[in-house]
Amino acid sequence: MSNDKRDSEKWFFCPPSGRALHSSEKMEPVQPDMIRMKRKDFERNIVSCVKGNFGKPDLSRIEVEGRSLMVKDVRKKNFFWRWTFGLWLIHKEWKIYSRLAGMKGIPQPLRRIDRFAFVMEFIPGRSVLRGEPFPPSFFSELERVLSEVHAKGVVHLDLRHKGNILLSEKGEPFVIDFNSSFAFKKKGFLWRYLLPLLRWVDYGGLLKLKERISPSSMTPEELSFLKRFNRLRRLWIFN
Repeated sequence: MSNDKRDSEKWFFCPPSGRALHSSEKMEPVQPDMIRMKRKDFERNIVSCVKGNFGKPDLSRIEVEGRSLMVKDVRKKNFFWRWTFGLWLIHKEWKIYSRLAGMKGIPQPLRRIDRFAFVMEFIPGRSVLRGEPFPPSFFSELERVLSEVHAKGVVHLDLRHKGNILLSEKGEPFVIDFNSSFAFKKKGFLWRYLLPLLRWVDYGGLLKLKERISPSSMTPEELSFLKRFNRLRRLWIFN
């Protein structure tokens, strides 16, 4: 099986019964009964689960009142990891999703379950395969999403992993999995001097995807940038 095929199946572990929201639509409010649910109540509603590799959170799809939601959880990791890096990763990612709340092209955060887990919107979608048709506006929309993410002081840093960019059922791009991401304090030192540099890492991930699925659409400037970036990437610690 090809790498494209494996990555395209990343989000097919659960048949989607929900759908992505359009920017003009209002997200359904979280019901009071859901807010009062404890961890055991959420666990009873699990439809499917994918264990996170290398200490990453487990992903579980749950059904609540006919609505599909996604839970990211580190509770079942080993004791040391759970109370150190796991706790930090969940808190960091929740804060990032909260900062990006309401943004089109990003799954919406809903609530914390406890210190080890949170609930978010489930996005029915898949990776784009090589040679597969996709909407002409896909890359311009994806670039818009990244621009808005960066404007909030957030960098993703793992967009070369093609499973982190989804094509929704409506043909819209969604950026997911902010586990490797960082958010900078507005107008702080790192915002001013590090954020502008790290934004190019995300842009390189976008161009890598474009080169893979639509190389004929790349401009000479994009090809030149990607070539230079790939040389520099040898020094980069992320994927």
